[in-house]
Amino acid sequence: MIKRDKKFEILLKEFIETEGEHFSNREDAIEVFEHIYNMVEEGYDVDGPLGDIVDAIDDSDMSVFNKVSALRELYEENHSGIEMAIELGEDILYSESDEDTEEMILADTLAGYYVKAGMYEEAAKLYKLLLEASPSDFSEFTDELTHVYVHLNRDNLMRNHIKCFDYLESEPTLLLLSVFSINQGKLDEAHYYMTKLKELNKYTGIIFKGGFEKVESFIEGTLQDEKDLQKPEVFEMHFAANIAKDYLTSKYHYELLEKFYKEEIERRVILIVEGRLNISKEMMKEDPIFAGMERQLNRFIDAELYNKEIIESYTEKELKKLGGIGATVIQKLKNNGVKFKED
Repeated sequence: MIKRDKKFEILLKEFIETEGEHFSNREDAIEVFEHIYNMVEEGYDVDGPLGDIVDAIDDSDMSVFNKVSALRELYEENHSGIEMAIELGEDILYSESDEDTEEMILADTLAGYYVKAGMYEEAAKLYKLLLEASPSDFSEFTDELTHVYVHLNRDNLMRNHIKCFDYLESEPTLLLLSVFSINQGKLDEAHYYMTKLKELNKYTGIIFKGGFEKVESFIEGTLQDEKDLQKPEVFEMHFAANIAKDYLTSKYHYELLEKFYKEEIERRVILIVEGRLNISKEMMKEDPIFAGMERQLNRFIDAELYNKEIIESYTEKELKKLGGIGATVIQKLKNNGVKFKED
């Protein structure tokens, strides 16, 4: 319990005068000040670190939207270091200025509360700025941005995002891409990304070890032996599960992810998904397999026949059932070197 003596009241008045404009109401400002007053052993310094105010807002009982409002007001007055780092092409992480570090903490905290408030567009903009200002923190901010793009559920945003890094080497990204694909209704892609996650990390199954009823305990770290968490692969899966918590604690998503983890994926499905993700119409025009069939390329794309390997995984009868692929096209494919799977 804070003793509201004369010293407290004087410092509170100073705080309200200097920082009160950042808060939606006086009660929120007083609550934050009380947190700060408790944090600093010798009382609150009105010119103290910005981080103290950020921590106090974060720890307070203010509503999420009031926290967003207060943090956004602070950010509008405290982001010059971030802008300067981007303008000069420097990494703010290596700045010797405490103010720059505190600006990053403020921006990161605000972005997190944007997510909690469902303000995903604002969160995406801020995480992209943080990536530009601090490229050495690439992995952390990239994971958060991937998480935001899952919520935004826009295919073009996600595709452009994952082109910027080697997503096949990131456990959080692969898990989130599997979730994203479920949300998009592309279950073959969800299965593909889960398969890639299994290939990357042999401890992927630890997420599903206790079943849906225990997944939250796994995320909170109460199921694992502390020695297990010291293994880099286990730590990475635990971190990935934390990032994807919103979806792993949804029974619908959890059960589909578990299904894709347990089931082997067909080779043809892998080829089709990789073709869909990586092969353009322009690339197909240059492929000798499609020579003389430039006008039929849209048929091949609609049937997801992106290359020779995919086409050769079908029998002639199976190919005809796909639609738009008749005897003439099949003969041209044979002439171009395709050897169909035997019945």
